[in-house]
Amino acid sequence: MKLKGPIITLGVGLVVAGVIYTLNVDLSNDVARNNTAASAAASVATSVASSPSPSPSAPASSPAVVGDGSGPAGQQGTQTYAGSVKSGVASLAIVVNKGKAIAYVCDGKSAEAWLEGTMANGQIDLKGPKGSLKGTYGNGVASGSVTAGSKTWEFAIKPAAPPSGLYRSATTLRNRLDASWVVLPDGTQVGVDSTGGTAKPAPAFNVNSKTVTVDGTVITIESSAPAA
Repeated sequence: MKLKGPIITLGVGLVVAGVIYTLNVDLSNDVARNNTAASAAASVATSVASSPSPSPSAPASSPAVVGDGSGPAGQQGTQTYAGSVKSGVASLAIVVNKGKAIAYVCDGKSAEAWLEGTMANGQIDLKGPKGSLKGTYGNGVASGSVTAGSKTWEFAIKPAAPPSGLYRSATTLRNRLDASWVVLPDGTQVGVDSTGGTAKPAPAFNVNSKTVTVDGTVITIESSAPAA
């Protein structure tokens, strides 16, 4: 009976030792897990910090307006504007290429003017022996005022596709027909014939063959554009 006390004390000691061992093992595992998690987080942070930031997208550039002289020369082409003046009593066409422009305005009876100059950076400035034109362009409209002789008209005209544009009888045949025309978007021809120094309505010509017959002679009609 005297051996029971030491045996109980030994058993209690073994239990306590087992508990302490278990706690130490759990603590060691927790420390290892925490160290592993910290290392992983540090690795991710380092990777993010070293990765280059994406470059911001460049804003889309506005396309150059064809022919107006505001874009690179290689992107330029001929652009025609055509229409009636605001009062409707005269017609006007402007042809522009690489910032150079020509225009013709007439009332189809006697008032007319050929003009030339510049059309660039939103501004139009054209002059000629019989008139002038000042205006602006943008958003698909050319507008301003144009003068032919003693008459001045306000205008707002839009780009037009061929055969709209400016036409004139061939230089070598102007002793037989000295005429100029504006061809409007709807195909209407408005022109003045100044043959012999007397102004009158110009005869209609064939826009496909670009000819007109006058007194049995076939006259060639040429489209007009600014010199390159």
